Amino acid sequence: MTRGIYNAAMGMLVDMAKLDRIANDLANVDTAGYKQDREAFRAYLRREVFRQEPDPVESRTKKVPIGPLEYATVLDEVRTDLSQGPVEKTDVPYHLAINGEGFFRIEFNGGEYYTRNGEFTVNSEGYIVTNYGGYLLDENGERVRFFDDFTVDEEGYVRDAYGNIVTRIGVYNLENPEKFGNTLFTGENPSPSENFRIMQGYVEKSNVDALKAMVDMISAMRHYELSQRAVTVNDELNGKLINSLASLK
Repeated sequence: MTRGIYNAAMGMLVDMAKLDRIANDLANVDTAGYKQDREAFRAYLRREVFRQEPDPVESRTKKVPIGPLEYATVLDEVRTDLSQGPVEKTDVPYHLAINGEGFFRIEFNGGEYYTRNGEFTVNSEGYIVTNYGGYLLDENGERVRFFDDFTVDEEGYVRDAYGNIVTRIGVYNLENPEKFGNTLFTGENPSPSENFRIMQGYVEKSNVDALKAMVDMISAMRHYELSQRAVTVNDELNGKLINSLASLK
Protein backbone atom coordinates (compact mmCIF):
# COMPACT_ATOMS: atom_id res chain seq x y z
CA MET A 1 0.00 0.00 0.00
CA THR A 2 2.91 2.31 0.69
CA ARG A 3 4.05 1.63 -2.87
CA GLY A 4 0.61 2.74 -4.09
CA ILE A 5 0.95 6.06 -2.26
CA TYR A 6 4.44 6.54 -3.66
CA ASN A 7 3.41 5.79 -7.26
CA ALA A 8 0.37 8.07 -7.05
CA ALA A 9 2.47 10.88 -5.56
CA MET A 10 5.01 10.55 -8.37
CA GLY A 11 2.14 10.77 -10.85
CA MET A 12 1.01 14.00 -9.19
CA LEU A 13 4.51 15.46 -9.61
CA VAL A 14 4.43 14.57 -13.33
CA ASP A 15 1.05 16.27 -13.69
CA MET A 16 2.33 19.38 -11.87
CA ALA A 17 5.24 19.61 -14.34
CA LYS A 18 2.77 19.34 -17.25
CA LEU A 19 0.49 22.01 -15.76
CA ASP A 20 3.42 24.40 -15.19
CA ARG A 21 4.55 23.98 -18.80
CA ILE A 22 1.05 24.39 -20.23
CA ALA A 23 0.41 27.49 -18.11
CA ASN A 24 3.61 29.10 -19.42
CA ASP A 25 2.71 28.20 -23.01
CA LEU A 26 -0.77 29.69 -22.65
CA ALA A 27 0.68 32.85 -21.06
CA ASN A 28 2.80 33.30 -24.21
CA VAL A 29 0.21 32.34 -26.80
CA ASP A 30 0.30 35.93 -28.13
CA THR A 31 4.08 36.39 -27.79
CA ALA A 32 5.70 36.73 -31.22
CA GLY A 33 8.35 34.12 -31.92
CA TYR A 34 7.58 32.08 -28.81
CA LYS A 35 8.27 28.34 -29.09
CA GLN A 36 6.29 25.93 -26.94
CA ASP A 37 7.92 23.36 -24.69
CA ARG A 38 7.48 19.61 -24.40
CA GLU A 39 8.33 17.34 -21.47
CA ALA A 40 10.35 14.15 -21.75
CA PHE A 41 9.87 11.59 -18.97
CA ARG A 42 11.82 8.50 -17.95
CA ALA A 43 11.12 5.43 -15.85
CA TYR A 44 12.34 5.54 -12.26
CA LEU A 45 13.38 2.45 -10.27
CA ARG A 46 12.74 0.09 -13.15
CA ARG A 47 13.13 -3.58 -12.17
CA GLU A 48 12.70 -6.92 -13.90
CA VAL A 49 9.86 -9.16 -12.67
CA PHE A 50 10.22 -12.97 -12.66
CA ARG A 51 7.93 -15.92 -12.00
CA GLN A 52 8.88 -19.19 -10.36
CA GLU A 53 8.50 -22.18 -12.67
CA PRO A 54 9.17 -25.82 -11.64
CA ASP A 55 11.99 -27.63 -13.41
CA PRO A 56 11.33 -31.39 -13.06
CA VAL A 57 14.64 -32.29 -14.69
CA GLU A 58 16.78 -30.60 -12.06
CA SER A 59 14.16 -30.99 -9.29
CA ARG A 60 14.08 -27.29 -8.54
CA THR A 61 12.36 -24.10 -9.63
CA LYS A 62 13.76 -21.62 -12.07
CA LYS A 63 13.13 -17.92 -12.56
CA VAL A 64 11.44 -16.98 -15.82
CA PRO A 65 11.41 -13.28 -16.75
CA ILE A 66 7.96 -11.71 -17.14
CA GLY A 67 8.98 -8.18 -18.02
CA PRO A 68 9.97 -4.84 -16.49
CA LEU A 69 8.09 -3.13 -13.67
CA GLU A 70 8.38 0.66 -13.51
CA TYR A 71 7.77 1.99 -10.03
CA ALA A 72 7.35 5.58 -11.17
CA THR A 73 7.96 8.14 -13.92
CA VAL A 74 9.96 11.32 -13.42
CA LEU A 75 10.59 14.42 -15.52
CA ASP A 76 13.82 13.94 -17.45
CA GLU A 77 14.06 17.15 -19.48
CA VAL A 78 12.04 19.90 -21.15
CA ARG A 79 12.50 20.21 -24.91
CA THR A 80 11.56 23.15 -27.11
CA ASP A 81 9.38 22.65 -30.16
CA LEU A 82 11.09 24.73 -32.87
CA SER A 83 8.40 24.23 -35.51
CA GLN A 84 7.33 27.26 -37.55
CA GLY A 85 4.58 29.42 -36.08
CA PRO A 86 1.89 31.12 -38.17
CA VAL A 87 2.96 34.32 -39.95
CA GLU A 88 0.79 37.39 -39.51
CA LYS A 89 0.81 40.47 -41.74
CA THR A 90 1.32 43.78 -39.89
CA ASP A 91 2.55 46.14 -42.69
CA VAL A 92 5.02 47.65 -40.20
CA PRO A 93 8.26 48.15 -42.18
CA TYR A 94 10.58 47.07 -39.36
CA HIS A 95 8.58 43.94 -38.52
CA LEU A 96 10.39 40.91 -39.96
CA ALA A 97 9.51 37.22 -40.09
CA ILE A 98 11.71 34.26 -40.98
CA ASN A 99 9.93 31.74 -43.15
CA GLY A 100 12.14 28.67 -42.92
CA GLU A 101 15.20 27.84 -40.84
CA GLY A 102 17.30 30.12 -38.67
CA PHE A 103 17.29 32.83 -36.03
CA PHE A 104 17.91 36.57 -35.94
CA ARG A 105 21.07 37.53 -34.05
CA ILE A 106 20.54 39.99 -31.19
CA GLU A 107 22.93 42.03 -29.05
CA PHE A 108 21.53 42.25 -25.53
CA ASN A 109 23.15 43.14 -22.20
CA GLY A 110 26.65 42.80 -23.61
CA GLY A 111 26.05 39.35 -25.09
CA GLU A 112 24.74 37.83 -28.29
CA TYR A 113 21.55 35.82 -28.43
CA TYR A 114 19.23 34.48 -31.10
CA THR A 115 15.49 34.84 -31.61
CA ARG A 116 12.58 34.18 -33.95
CA ASN A 117 10.73 37.19 -32.56
CA GLY A 118 10.76 39.73 -35.39
CA GLU A 119 8.32 42.15 -33.77
CA PHE A 120 10.98 44.88 -33.79
CA THR A 121 10.69 48.57 -33.08
CA VAL A 122 12.99 51.57 -33.57
CA ASN A 123 14.74 53.22 -30.60
CA SER A 124 15.59 56.89 -30.10
CA GLU A 125 18.96 56.40 -31.85
CA GLY A 126 17.32 54.99 -34.98
CA TYR A 127 18.40 51.38 -34.48
CA ILE A 128 16.10 48.40 -34.93
CA VAL A 129 15.61 46.77 -31.53
CA THR A 130 13.46 44.19 -29.79
CA ASN A 131 10.76 45.25 -27.34
CA TYR A 132 13.23 44.63 -24.49
CA GLY A 133 16.03 46.71 -26.04
CA GLY A 134 18.13 44.11 -27.84
CA TYR A 135 19.78 45.31 -31.05
CA LEU A 136 19.22 43.48 -34.35
CA LEU A 137 22.61 42.61 -35.90
CA ASP A 138 23.63 42.20 -39.52
CA GLU A 139 25.83 39.41 -40.89
CA ASN A 140 28.95 41.37 -39.82
CA GLY A 141 27.76 41.72 -36.24
CA GLU A 142 26.91 45.42 -36.64
CA ARG A 143 23.70 47.04 -35.41
CA VAL A 144 21.06 47.58 -38.09
CA ARG A 145 19.79 51.15 -38.42
CA PHE A 146 16.34 52.09 -39.71
CA PHE A 147 15.95 54.88 -42.26
CA ASP A 148 13.25 56.25 -44.56
CA ASP A 149 12.14 53.96 -47.42
CA PHE A 150 13.97 51.09 -45.69
CA THR A 151 13.29 47.76 -47.47
CA VAL A 152 14.41 44.19 -46.82
CA ASP A 153 14.28 41.57 -49.56
CA GLU A 154 13.70 37.84 -49.10
CA GLU A 155 17.42 37.11 -48.78
CA GLY A 156 17.79 39.62 -45.95
CA TYR A 157 19.49 42.41 -47.90
CA VAL A 158 18.65 45.88 -46.59
CA ARG A 159 18.25 48.45 -49.37
CA ASP A 160 17.88 52.22 -49.41
CA ALA A 161 15.36 54.28 -51.39
CA TYR A 162 17.47 53.89 -54.55
CA GLY A 163 17.75 50.11 -54.28
CA ASN A 164 21.36 50.17 -53.10
CA ILE A 165 22.38 47.39 -50.70
CA VAL A 166 23.24 48.86 -47.30
CA THR A 167 23.79 45.64 -45.34
CA ARG A 168 22.38 42.15 -44.87
CA ILE A 169 20.52 40.92 -41.82
CA GLY A 170 22.17 37.90 -40.22
CA VAL A 171 20.13 34.69 -40.03
CA TYR A 172 21.81 31.75 -38.32
CA ASN A 173 21.30 28.08 -37.58
CA LEU A 174 22.29 26.76 -34.15
CA GLU A 175 23.39 23.39 -32.86
CA ASN A 176 21.55 22.33 -29.70
CA PRO A 177 19.59 25.58 -29.26
CA GLU A 178 18.49 26.25 -25.70
CA LYS A 179 15.81 28.66 -24.63
CA PHE A 180 16.93 31.69 -22.62
CA GLY A 181 13.83 33.38 -21.23
CA ASN A 182 10.75 33.27 -23.46
CA THR A 183 11.99 34.18 -26.95
CA LEU A 184 15.79 34.28 -26.76
CA PHE A 185 18.02 31.30 -27.52
CA THR A 186 21.63 30.34 -27.07
CA GLY A 187 23.38 27.57 -28.97
CA GLU A 188 26.59 26.07 -30.29
CA ASN A 189 28.40 26.73 -33.56
CA PRO A 190 26.16 29.38 -35.15
CA SER A 191 26.35 29.18 -38.93
CA PRO A 192 24.66 31.24 -41.68
CA SER A 193 21.32 29.79 -42.67
CA GLU A 194 20.56 29.15 -46.33
CA ASN A 195 17.05 27.73 -46.23
CA PHE A 196 15.02 30.80 -45.27
CA ARG A 197 13.01 33.72 -46.64
CA ILE A 198 12.69 37.10 -44.89
CA MET A 199 9.20 38.60 -44.98
CA GLN A 200 9.10 42.35 -44.32
CA GLY A 201 5.92 43.67 -42.72
CA TYR A 202 5.12 40.28 -41.17
CA VAL A 203 5.60 38.71 -37.72
CA GLU A 204 5.89 35.04 -36.81
CA LYS A 205 3.46 34.34 -34.00
CA SER A 206 3.71 31.76 -31.22
CA ASN A 207 3.50 28.12 -32.30
CA VAL A 208 1.26 27.29 -29.32
CA ASP A 209 -2.07 25.70 -30.24
CA ALA A 210 -4.27 27.27 -27.55
CA LEU A 211 -7.13 24.80 -28.01
CA LYS A 212 -4.86 21.75 -27.71
CA ALA A 213 -3.11 23.31 -24.70
CA MET A 214 -6.47 23.78 -22.95
CA VAL A 215 -7.42 20.14 -23.65
CA ASP A 216 -4.03 18.99 -22.32
CA MET A 217 -4.51 21.13 -19.21
CA ILE A 218 -7.92 19.63 -18.47
CA SER A 219 -6.51 16.12 -18.99
CA ALA A 220 -3.58 16.79 -16.65
CA MET A 221 -5.86 18.28 -13.99
CA ARG A 222 -8.18 15.25 -14.10
CA HIS A 223 -5.24 12.86 -13.84
CA TYR A 224 -3.88 14.89 -10.92
CA GLU A 225 -7.24 14.62 -9.13
CA LEU A 226 -7.33 10.84 -9.71
CA SER A 227 -3.81 10.46 -8.36
CA GLN A 228 -4.74 12.60 -5.37
CA ARG A 229 -7.73 10.35 -4.74
CA ALA A 230 -5.47 7.28 -5.00
CA VAL A 231 -3.21 8.70 -2.29
CA THR A 232 -6.22 9.29 -0.03
CA VAL A 233 -7.63 5.78 -0.59
CA ASN A 234 -4.27 4.11 0.05
CA ASP A 235 -3.82 6.16 3.19
CA GLU A 236 -7.26 5.14 4.45
CA LEU A 237 -6.49 1.48 3.74
CA ASN A 238 -3.22 1.79 5.65
CA GLY A 239 -5.14 3.25 8.60
CA LYS A 240 -7.66 0.38 8.57
CA LEU A 241 -4.85 -2.16 8.39
CA ILE A 242 -3.04 -0.63 11.36
CA ASN A 243 -6.27 -0.51 13.40
CA SER A 244 -7.10 -4.14 12.58
CA LEU A 245 -3.62 -5.28 13.66
CA ALA A 246 -3.97 -3.34 16.89
CA SER A 247 -7.29 -5.09 17.67
CA LEU A 248 -5.60 -8.52 17.47
CA LYS A 249 -3.65 -7.89 20.66
